Amino acid sequence: MIIGTAGHIDHGKTTLLKALTGINTDRLEEEQRRGISIDIGFAHMVLGATPVGFIDVPGHEKFVKNMLAGIGGIHLVLLVVAADESVMPQTVEHFQICKLLEIPRGIIAITKKDLADEELISVVEAEVRELVADSPLEKAPIVAVDSVSGDGVELLKETLRQEIEKSEETFLAADNAQRVFRLPIDRVFTIRGFGTVITGTPYAGVLKKGETVTIHPSGETGKVRSIETFNEPSELAMSGQRAALNLSGVEREDLLRGMVIARSNTFTPSSMLDAVIHLLPSAPKALKNRGAIRFHHGSAELIGRVHLLEEEELTPGHSGLAQLRFQSASVCCPRDHFILRRYSPMTTIGGGIVLDANPPKHHHKDLARVVPQLKKIWSALNDKDPNIDSILTDYLVGLHGHAGMSLAALVARTGLLEDHLLDLLGKLDSVVLIQQDPIWAVRKADLEILKAQIVEYLEQFHSNHPLATGMSREELRERFFSRAPNSHFQFLLKTLEDEDKITASSSVVSLHGRQVTLNSEQETLKMDILELTGKKGLQPPSLDELVRLFPQDATFIRNLYYFLLQQGDLVRISEDVVVAAAQIDSLKTRLTKSFPSGRTFTVPEFKELFQISRKYAIPFLEYLDRERVTRRTGDKRVVL
Repeated sequence: MIIGTAGHIDHGKTTLLKALTGINTDRLEEEQRRGISIDIGFAHMVLGATPVGFIDVPGHEKFVKNMLAGIGGIHLVLLVVAADESVMPQTVEHFQICKLLEIPRGIIAITKKDLADEELISVVEAEVRELVADSPLEKAPIVAVDSVSGDGVELLKETLRQEIEKSEETFLAADNAQRVFRLPIDRVFTIRGFGTVITGTPYAGVLKKGETVTIHPSGETGKVRSIETFNEPSELAMSGQRAALNLSGVEREDLLRGMVIARSNTFTPSSMLDAVIHLLPSAPKALKNRGAIRFHHGSAELIGRVHLLEEEELTPGHSGLAQLRFQSASVCCPRDHFILRRYSPMTTIGGGIVLDANPPKHHHKDLARVVPQLKKIWSALNDKDPNIDSILTDYLVGLHGHAGMSLAALVARTGLLEDHLLDLLGKLDSVVLIQQDPIWAVRKADLEILKAQIVEYLEQFHSNHPLATGMSREELRERFFSRAPNSHFQFLLKTLEDEDKITASSSVVSLHGRQVTLNSEQETLKMDILELTGKKGLQPPSLDELVRLFPQDATFIRNLYYFLLQQGDLVRISEDVVVAAAQIDSLKTRLTKSFPSGRTFTVPEFKELFQISRKYAIPFLEYLDRERVTRRTGDKRVVL
């Protein structure tokens, strides 16, 4: 479990952690020289049977950015208030940040008890209770300590142990079993003989030694050479721990605080997200649509703008839906919390929860459709609906309409593992799971609309092309499935065939039961075309010649010509050579008699036998090769 400190500068957070763990979290020379924490520091100990990591955050207002780089991954907050100063400005700001991050449990430590009498400590307790009213810390235990003498430290340890026991089951099981591993980097350094090392607090999931990871948003990949958790060698890292990863294949210069390490082939960084924003009542003014903000998530700070989805401004103390658009990309997941600060001056104004971490850019015309669905997710989060993962998954699949989503894309968009997603999808009555490679999910309602559109499109095609047995399979795929895999197309055709709505061959698709019958004029022209083509032998007329030879309308002739090709009455030898089917049978018979099996023949011999020019001989020979009637060997051929 990870515990984070919070509180005003010089209220004794670092000294308290040293008293608890024996570790000085001020590792920088400047911190030790000046006697203040500048960057986040780390300590660890075992409480009861639980290994616990502590993240010590700087209390000075100038270093809130550093504080935010460490506070995002904690499970329990240790709010520190000095007995001789009580609640101060950074006490309030740090507490507001913890409240916005919805850290569910905490303990309040009143430090420097030796500098105050019991009456003053009681006043401080009352002021702290007033601060944390109507928050998860409302009933948090309060322990007064003197970190220098050790008075109250053991009681604080026991209180921490009890709170951890109450909290453990809530925090960790689901994240590790159902979510993809990701870790925001908060430190990068090199160790001679080992190479590049990064540290951080895993947000979710499990990572094993030897696995390949991707560093986002750069896309660099590396291999996990070794892992340490709480300064001890380990075979794996997971949420609830402080972890150090020794990476091979990655240079120190390529890594920065704010980057995210995740298992490879999982996430796609995004520079946009949909979210619920909560503006603090203490925010100095309303947040305007398209207002500039600083976005803090994990260990990253991003600069961006807020695009409100419902109003032109969000007033202090209120909440609303927004799309955040950033100057750079990062990795978030639905249900992640974040903090918003003013672009300038840099003060905390609010926070929020991610609903969709990689949405399309919303335009005004999209809002009537998108906003109600985002509100449904927001409501489920407020109600702590246990089906929130299913609601999110259904929403994301629905965003893609009849094109649907691959399982891999859902992993990237939700941060949920494939097995958990498959379980969710299998239980969603609203979604059809196409069990092919790749596995694809489509909303059932969208699939039904698509099926109706395909049938209607085929009806229109047959109306416009009465002699066509069906439309090209590839043309239909391009028309409706340009953004989906071929397996999705095959699945839908099979479904429509099973429902007796269409008939699909290897090349064409038609309405079920579709039959083409020729009228008397078409039947007469058919016989004339076949007779003329047959008379010309292996030097048949082209389509353009037929159009010139017959008096009927050119379109009428062309439609019948293509119909005869589809029916097999005419056979296409090459782009320019089409013969009657009977000619092919005659060709094969004569060729076999003239060149018995085993005897080779040349192109000149073929030309001589059929009295045709090279213009026709070569296409026919290539056709015969394709049909495996003959086989070419050098400049000769043999009948198979």
